[in-house]
Amino acid sequence: MKKLFFVIALITFLVPTTKATHIVGGELNYLYLGNDNYEIRLTVYRDCWNGVPPFDDPAALGVFDTNNVLLQTIYMSFISLDTLPLTINSPCVLPPTNVCYEVTTYIDTINLPPIPGGYQLAYQRCCRNQTILNIISPNATGATYYATVPDTIVEVINSNPIFNAWPPPFICSSLPFSFDHSATDPDGDSLYYELFQPFHGASQAVPMPQPPNNPPYPLVNWNAPYNTLDMLGGAVPLSIDPTTGLLTATPGPLGQFVVGMKVSEYRNGVFLSETKRDFQFNVVPCGNVTVAALVAPNFSCESFTAGFTNNSTGAGSYLWDFGDGTTTTDTSSAFTPSYTYPDTGTYTVTLVAFSSLNPACNDTSYGTVTILPEFIQNMNFNNEPCTQNVLFDANTSLDSTGSVVFDWNFGDGSGISNLQNPTYTYPDTGTYTITLISYSPTNTGCNDTGTVTVTVFPEFTLNGVLNDTPCSPDVNFFGNSSYDGLYPVNYFWDFGVTTTTSDTSNNANPNYTYPGPGVYNPVLIAYTDSPACGDTSQLQVIIYPDFTFSYDIKDIKCTYGVLFEASSSLDGVVTTNYNWNFGDGSSSTAPVDTHFYAGSGNYDVSITVNTANGCTDSYTRTLEKSALAEVFVPNAFTPNGDRENDVLYVRGGIDEMSFKIYDRWGELVFETEDQSIGWDGTYKGNPVDPGVFVYHLSTRCSDAEEVFKKGNVTVIR
Repeated sequence: MKKLFFVIALITFLVPTTKATHIVGGELNYLYLGNDNYEIRLTVYRDCWNGVPPFDDPAALGVFDTNNVLLQTIYMSFISLDTLPLTINSPCVLPPTNVCYEVTTYIDTINLPPIPGGYQLAYQRCCRNQTILNIISPNATGATYYATVPDTIVEVINSNPIFNAWPPPFICSSLPFSFDHSATDPDGDSLYYELFQPFHGASQAVPMPQPPNNPPYPLVNWNAPYNTLDMLGGAVPLSIDPTTGLLTATPGPLGQFVVGMKVSEYRNGVFLSETKRDFQFNVVPCGNVTVAALVAPNFSCESFTAGFTNNSTGAGSYLWDFGDGTTTTDTSSAFTPSYTYPDTGTYTVTLVAFSSLNPACNDTSYGTVTILPEFIQNMNFNNEPCTQNVLFDANTSLDSTGSVVFDWNFGDGSGISNLQNPTYTYPDTGTYTITLISYSPTNTGCNDTGTVTVTVFPEFTLNGVLNDTPCSPDVNFFGNSSYDGLYPVNYFWDFGVTTTTSDTSNNANPNYTYPGPGVYNPVLIAYTDSPACGDTSQLQVIIYPDFTFSYDIKDIKCTYGVLFEASSSLDGVVTTNYNWNFGDGSSSTAPVDTHFYAGSGNYDVSITVNTANGCTDSYTRTLEKSALAEVFVPNAFTPNGDRENDVLYVRGGIDEMSFKIYDRWGELVFETEDQSIGWDGTYKGNPVDPGVFVYHLSTRCSDAEEVFKKGNVTVIR
């Protein structure tokens, strides 16, 4: 036993472990020889072109019991190989030249004494071709070829079925396929055929396991939409007749596909074993041995004679029928004939290519030719009114075929188009010569050229503007159009006053005085009689109330402060800007503000008001500001009505006062306790005589003590 183990280990060491991508199929058969001896036949299919490693030498077959325990490994020597013939079930189809399968069968004998449950036989190899379409990760997916030997309790003598023929390495896309996939059972048992999902086996890391991995074995993973019921795709899915083993399909997609087909054997209704064949089909495009192919001129515009091209292959002779129903002599056996038709019309041409190998492979092709009258184009144009757009249209006698090409040149050095009915906007006005070339690219002689002259008028555009006088209801309107100076233009203004119907004008540049404040929407309509163009423009006019403003300057007593206040009639209507100049280098933009001066003095104060609608006004006055403790009474004034120094006031920052004036006889002629009230030079309503008068003044500022002051004032007239 130790010696046997050494031999097995040595053989395993010597076998290369190269990963292959060439395994395309296989099956496992056994034949009972008597005395518990079985002849084992392992058939393996290999891709000639893909993958480098050759067939395994030796191939390791694992023998397992029903409990999946390895009992022994048989190393089967490589003997020879054969190449599967490129055959198919049609004598008229050319087999491909890029498909090649090699096949070998390993043969050995093994003694399998009866054990409970029988035996499991398995061979594993990785990997499959990476271009397979119907399974996931084919280049990492191996194969397991598997068979079972039944327990002798079930049947003492048994051999599993043997498929009668090797499958073809290729099948034709979109062509019906059938193959006799029947088998023969050495014992004459009943057979049942079906498709199955093949086994996965081995791996990229260990592509040639010796011994094989223990059962059970995983299945390959189908790549959707493929599955066991549709392994190839196409119009008719792959299927097998369960009784006869006839394999049929009409495959569609090109590519390589893994398929599984098995046959089960029954004896007296009892299942014994099965033979599973795992195989890769190549779905390829197949050409016929004989192909009829003609090229007919779809249209002919030069003459009634049409020439024909013969692209047929694999034929020994030909027969042309030119479809002329007026005669029976419209035939020819020439390779590339021509025929003169009697009249315009559409004719069906028939070409029969006769096979030189098999009459059943003759092929027929059809074409049509239309004989047309002279190719003529028509072109027209239409100016789009009041724009620089021109609409072009063309038609030819071949328009119904959809094969006419149009080349427009709009004559301005840049405008071109391939549309049949284009619209072009000219960048400039003027007169242009337009050229159209129309032709059929597939029919020599079907072409024509024409020219037209187009005058492009300017686009009619209208502009309406207004210029209103600031703070005035008077508005000047201005209207102009792109046709001014070119054509007579009519203007009509409606100034938008709803309370009257006389607010209109036919002048291009009228003036209108609005009746009062408000928002108005004047409309300008301009048009020409020839060409008939017109446009409308709507404006907006806002008339504001009359602009006035007022101000007030209030002294803050006992301080150097002054309160400045201003307002206008347009406050809250439009944006109004105020600008105070306090006369000491300071200013303010607030309508109401308080300013404190540094000391006594005369200050020229001004206020300027501006509104957003262009109104403006200003006012300037001299402001006298006294020291906080200073009280001043002028020593003379002139109450003569000239508004200059007509009133005598007590000046200075005080809170309380008592001011009395006496004439030279001591009679009281004026008194007041309000600093804002001054003496106007009258007594009992009559002007006093010029002269000197005496005043008594008692004042108090804030919480200071009362101050008494006495002095003279002269009235001058």
